[in-house]
Amino acid sequence: MTKPLPICDCDEVLLYFAGPFRTYLDEAHALELNFESFALSGNIRRKADGSLVERGDIRTLVDGFFASAMEGQPVVEGAVEALATLSGHYEIVILTNIRDVYRDRRRAQIAALGMPFPVYVNDGPKGPAVTTLMREHGRDAAVFIDDLPPHHSSVKRDAPHVHRLHMVADPELRPLIRAADDAHARIDTWSQALPYLIRQAAS
Repeated sequence: MTKPLPICDCDEVLLYFAGPFRTYLDEAHALELNFESFALSGNIRRKADGSLVERGDIRTLVDGFFASAMEGQPVVEGAVEALATLSGHYEIVILTNIRDVYRDRRRAQIAALGMPFPVYVNDGPKGPAVTTLMREHGRDAAVFIDDLPPHHSSVKRDAPHVHRLHMVADPELRPLIRAADDAHARIDTWSQALPYLIRQAAS
């Protein structure tokens, strides 16, 4: 029988992002990241005078992080073991919103951590990418796992038959965002997600 796809995000699902990004901003740019909402915009300030970093500068800062510091991202607790088990039920692929220039480094990064799975990069909403991946892999069934509600909405629009699991791995960020309206379930730990996903594969 053909295995379904789990199309899994990377940052804040497989790898922690907020903590390493905070360290990078502090050490490389003398900036302070304090989450008052589930967003980077409005939460990054200059340490010298407390002024907010403009929204238009945040993409450059994130790109700088991936260019020089992404290998410092620690793996989310339980992710390696969960994916190893799930590989018996699914054909695992990773869909991450980073620039194509970082794809090979990301693939090597997660492989070195024990997750040697194909990595696909994307820019913008993930619905179109999900439909493309399913077509390229010849799959009708898939589970989409991501931390950002807009991506769940995008997948619901473009591939409504895909099961959608909302996961926010970082305990600091979880309270800042409610369950995505367009996800089928919200589970924030791999220990709880694993049995759920095994049941989903069999359904």
